[in-house]
Amino acid sequence: MSQIDLPDGDRLILHGLTAPETERGAIVRLHSTGRRRWIAHPPEGEGQDAFVAMRVEDDEVVADSFQGLSLRLDLKTGAVRGGAFVK
Repeated sequence: MSQIDLPDGDRLILHGLTAPETERGAIVRLHSTGRRRWIAHPPEGEGQDAFVAMRVEDDEVVADSFQGLSLRLDLKTGAVRGGAFVK
């Protein structure tokens, strides 16, 4: 599990493969009270995938997956803004 503390008190959590199935390999934004604001799962495809790295750039979360996909997520909503294969 990785965590990024945001300036407004919220946190981004990148769950590892040992997390419960509904959160495995996903990124969750938690309110400062602990309430979940949103969850972003890696895209489903032929093989099982999981987010393995994340970073914040401006108002986006850049999330890299094991299968080589890099997605840009809206920091406020978790919606996918774009992405590309980087492998």
